[in-house]
Amino acid sequence: MSLRGAGACLVCKSSCSGFQPHSWRKACVACGCSTVDHAAPDGDAEDDQRMGRLLGDSPCSHLTAKVKGGGGLRVYKRNRMIVTNPVVSRKDPTFNTTTYDWAPAGLNQKLAMQYMELLPESQRPVSGTPGALQRRRHLLSQLPVYDQDPMKCQSLGSEDEVRLSP
Repeated sequence: MSLRGAGACLVCKSSCSGFQPHSWRKACVACGCSTVDHAAPDGDAEDDQRMGRLLGDSPCSHLTAKVKGGGGLRVYKRNRMIVTNPVVSRKDPTFNTTTYDWAPAGLNQKLAMQYMELLPESQRPVSGTPGALQRRRHLLSQLPVYDQDPMKCQSLGSEDEVRLSP
């Protein structure tokens, strides 16, 4: 997740003027909330590049795609799912759509919906809900930025360590 340019806090809402990084904590100086709680306008693109680097040479490389003109750069193919349910009314049919930030790869929509129904409603990754934010928090905890980008790691001692890191 990009620290610079992150937006207002999703927890504090209007009381935070925008993310201001603490010198050594993963928190905002303005409100004290975590960096994950602040909206990042370009966070998805950066996350997709990090996941692409991580999965590029693995058995899960089918979840990535090569970027044209990127010199071998791979990005994660985000598996969003949009579910459209028709709502029948008297005159005009309307559609109730739900967008999931993530859905299991390789499943048809029916099986993916069965999977989502097994999750508690508060944990479903519906765009813009606490469940989607919770999933993002878990990913950032499991795959910290400093494990994948040597420029984000503050404790590398020498240029050799920087060169040898992924």
